[in-house]
Amino acid sequence: MGESMHRRQWLLQALGWSMLPAFPLAASAQIRADNSTLPRFIAAWQASGQQHIGQLAWSSATASKPQLRPLHTLEVPTRAHALLQEPSGAIVSVARRPGDWLVRWHPGQEPQWLWIEADRVFNGHVLASADGRHIYTTETDLADSQGLIGVRDARSLEKVAEWRTGGMDPHQLLLDGDGSLIVANGGIPTQPETGRRKLRLDHMDSSVVRLAPQSQGETLGLWKLDDPRLSLRHLAWGKALRPGAARRWLGVALQAEHDDAEAKRQAPVLAVFDGEALRAVPAPQALNGYGGDIAFTGRGFAVSCPRVDGVALFGPGAPGAQIAWQGLHALPGAYALAASPTGPQLWVGGGDQAEGLDAAGQLASLAPAELGTIQLDNHWLRAQHG
Repeated sequence: MGESMHRRQWLLQALGWSMLPAFPLAASAQIRADNSTLPRFIAAWQASGQQHIGQLAWSSATASKPQLRPLHTLEVPTRAHALLQEPSGAIVSVARRPGDWLVRWHPGQEPQWLWIEADRVFNGHVLASADGRHIYTTETDLADSQGLIGVRDARSLEKVAEWRTGGMDPHQLLLDGDGSLIVANGGIPTQPETGRRKLRLDHMDSSVVRLAPQSQGETLGLWKLDDPRLSLRHLAWGKALRPGAARRWLGVALQAEHDDAEAKRQAPVLAVFDGEALRAVPAPQALNGYGGDIAFTGRGFAVSCPRVDGVALFGPGAPGAQIAWQGLHALPGAYALAASPTGPQLWVGGGDQAEGLDAAGQLASLAPAELGTIQLDNHWLRAQHG
């Protein structure tokens, strides 16, 4: 498919933008002078009306309160959604659904852009294969609204295969320890001419599906919740069910699409999959039926709930193998979550600040950082490279 005029124009502009520094050199030098142990994040954000991806640095040297400052930044055509960082340090990001672009960018180098075929759209998430040879993207076939996994060559980003997900609106995907692929089918019907507007919600068909990359995406299992108006969207692995167990808890963030306002307000935001059954986890507090991001804290799951300005925390209940409500950590506009194996175990980006929390959801010793003019998007992750 030939590129449209706006795509060609964007690529020409992007070449110029990619050569610009993230911010004035004095500020860059100041951040480098900061404590090297301060965290950095791969993120997507909005600033001054423009969309960006890149690396943010937790800096405390230039203000009385820590700040999150752009260390490396690339302007992108539309809002980005999910990101990954490759072993080389390169950042891979994909457009928010329904999206048409995918980019790989190593700071300091020219970005590698890919535009999706005319009869497909990206659904916002990307994942590297276990052997590193491929990149998987969640997509929708616009001809029949059915979900796809795009299997792409890791070097060229070009598609080499497609696998059906057995549902509509596939969103996040993760690899399991046995090499299988877990996909959350959001189940919301859409049409290309209506963009993100949700249609025919009485026909929702959300599910978690297990696919086998070793056998061309063969479906190994499919699981649903009892309530068809709960859209399964974001995923996070938890710990093993018991010592030595091969399968782990899988946490699934939920978004309610009920017609009844009260049913939507009271709807759960977390489901847990144990490899055999998928169940919703009730909360005694109304969370407005909207789970944004999800992460595992080391002892349970955290689900960001921006519509109630907090992070819902779930941990071991009774009996010990179950996950139950633990409480709500208040943070205005809480959304992006990132887990960490050391130090603060959960990083939360909110409306105007970011916080580090311990496994129990309490503020860690590192003071919260101000976001300033940066408006974080849905996801971020701890940077593994400088």
